Amino acid sequence: MSEMREAGWRGTGWDNLKPAPGTLALVQDFVNTRNYFRGGDLLGDAEEATVRLAERGLLEGGERVGEAERRRLVAFRERLRGLLLAHNGVAGADARDLNYMVSSAALRVRFGPDGRPDLEPVVEVGVVERIVGRLLAEVVQAEAEGRWERLKACRNEGCLWAFYDASKNRSGSWCNMDICGARHKMRAYRERKSGSR
Repeated sequence: MSEMREAGWRGTGWDNLKPAPGTLALVQDFVNTRNYFRGGDLLGDAEEATVRLAERGLLEGGERVGEAERRRLVAFRERLRGLLLAHNGVAGADARDLNYMVSSAALRVRFGPDGRPDLEPVVEVGVVERIVGRLLAEVVQAEAEGRWERLKACRNEGCLWAFYDASKNRSGSWCNMDICGARHKMRAYRERKSGSR
């Protein structure tokens, strides 16, 4: 799948064709640490997760992620993916489960020199709570700016790649129309064809 290059997947040649703007890209990048289409998980073990999260500035210098923390972050990632699928009209997001997962994340409001408020994670909490808090702060900011619902997960069940729908009518369904959209159309065509016999 050489069509899906992204800087975060070092040396794989994947490209994020529909990147989210600004800091919402951090949330997109986090969700896309799992590649269902080609296989691979940048949070696959504690060492990989530590490297990835440090590269993205989600860990403080010298911090490490243990196996239990990695599992919690993976669960959070997949709950976020469920929300992104809901943005794309696919049922299945479990908001109650996600709300329980994020209940330990602590956020605080900080005011900038221009007087604008901003959310940020509380530093004095555990590493998972701080990472989740940072990502949630980006989600809340994107929602306030009307961008959150445009971050979607591809409707292709074998892909689920997070993409940003920049279309005017917000009707994008696929991370890549030439790959995932074409597969869907071909599958629907075959089903119609086999049903007409």
